Amino acid sequence: MTYRELLELYKTGELELEQRKKVEKDIERQEAISDYLYEQEDIPELNDIFEEKAAAEKNNKRNDDIEDIDTKFIEMVNRSIRRAFRRMGLTILAAACVLILFVQFCLPTIVSCFYYNPAKNIGDKDYAISKMSRDMAVYSEVFLPGKRRGSVQVEAKGYGNYNITVNQTSSFTGSLTDVSGEITRGELRYYDNNIFKKPATNVFVYGSIAGKEENTVEENLKYTRKYFDVKDDEEINLCAAGSKEESLKTLQELDERKMYIGYVSLDKIMSYADFKKYVDKQDLAEVWCAVQVAELEKEEEGVVNFQSNIPNIGFVCNPSYNTAIKWDEKKYPNLLPGCETQDMGNEDEWDDPEENLKSESNARQHFVSLLNYLSNQKKFLAMMEKDNSNYTTKELKEMVSYIKKNGIKVYGFTTIADKETLLKLSKQSEVYEIYTEEVR
Repeated sequence: MTYRELLELYKTGELELEQRKKVEKDIERQEAISDYLYEQEDIPELNDIFEEKAAAEKNNKRNDDIEDIDTKFIEMVNRSIRRAFRRMGLTILAAACVLILFVQFCLPTIVSCFYYNPAKNIGDKDYAISKMSRDMAVYSEVFLPGKRRGSVQVEAKGYGNYNITVNQTSSFTGSLTDVSGEITRGELRYYDNNIFKKPATNVFVYGSIAGKEENTVEENLKYTRKYFDVKDDEEINLCAAGSKEESLKTLQELDERKMYIGYVSLDKIMSYADFKKYVDKQDLAEVWCAVQVAELEKEEEGVVNFQSNIPNIGFVCNPSYNTAIKWDEKKYPNLLPGCETQDMGNEDEWDDPEENLKSESNARQHFVSLLNYLSNQKKFLAMMEKDNSNYTTKELKEMVSYIKKNGIKVYGFTTIADKETLLKLSKQSEVYEIYTEEVR
């Protein structure tokens, strides 16, 4: 291999570490030699040449002597020009090498700093974990009931570009569905947009009625008819499940062999303590509770419009699996069920999720930490909520203030279950109706 070919491999970053160091050492040595030669061989003062020529003419030297001086002057100038071009060439070569190395190794990283970096390692050298794993674990618990994910593999491509795979590590159907996509300078695109769709605003009945917090759904439907001036022959229950009768009919027609995400509307809004007592008596898998997160604007006679204040935000109150993700426990206490990465080998450090979230104070602390964490992830939140202005840092902070002041009020919950379990739930007095989606 010629040295020129070696330099080409150096430019493209294809050399092994030892060869790359040798080429860099050669370049440094060549620069040092060029600097030395330049200092030793300065272009001679032109005035000295002209003075020498004038003296020769004054002393009546022969013409051929004068011509010799002219020739000497020209040769000196030519030699100096060649040296100057040689130095310029070496300088340009060195600058080109530096520029190539900068573009190859530094520029992609610098550009990436201006955008969300999902590949940042929040673990340690022994157990690396991407930042997006933690961000996604929090985000999916708050906004994606039944679709919680806490593992994201990231491949950095430079210039703010990344390939991502959101892994499913636990399943109720017996099959795992990973979701792939790409992040291009803060823009997220999934190759399958259907997996992580948020639930519609009206999957719970409280997203489409008005009334009083202490009333049952039927009592509030009467208020709704009056509040919106709905005629007697017009439908007022605009829940995705339809009326209570329509919801039951849909449940009866479900496939017994499949699993479903059930969006269960409670007949009355419950305190967390009452809700936890109720749900702990059920034989259910992971349960996500939908929480009221904003003050309801009261109209005449204490009637409120639930529609603008029920954003389908909540948290998992009995996780079906734990995770080992590192976070700042002082800043975000009780953020995620499980333990931090450095303690994952110690069984005593793992949380007991059911015990941990039984008390309202622990559940409130957990939910507040989730909201606080998201409000501080501005780049991630802007990427995930690009088309939604309701979940800005300001709105999330306001939700935190409301929860701290009023506690946790639950108006519905989701669980993943089969047809038989959902039908059994629908017959309970605490449940008004259930909307379902097939688990993918």
